[in-house]
Amino acid sequence: MEPISLLLLLMAGGFAAGAVIALVTWDMVDNWISARAVRGGYAEILSERLTTGDYHIVAGIFSPYGVRAATQVWDAHALDPELARRLRTSRGVIRVQT
Repeated sequence: MEPISLLLLLMAGGFAAGAVIALVTWDMVDNWISARAVRGGYAEILSERLTTGDYHIVAGIFSPYGVRAATQVWDAHALDPELARRLRTSRGVIRVQT
């Protein structure tokens, strides 16, 4: 399964999320990625706005061959301006080389 399909599956509820936090920031996401980086790999981050107004954010770390190495899900009431800007300018999927 290609990485983007896997992340979309996770966003559809493939993993149960924990408690809803107040705010997800770009620094939180970036620190999570940095701590799990795979040499030559990449990370993808997606966000979905739920009917409740909350956000469901999914991040995945992938090897250079597209094999998932780590996944993280955040449910939050809000996104910080930097994360929201990055999602908006990347058309909803942020891709970061690790």
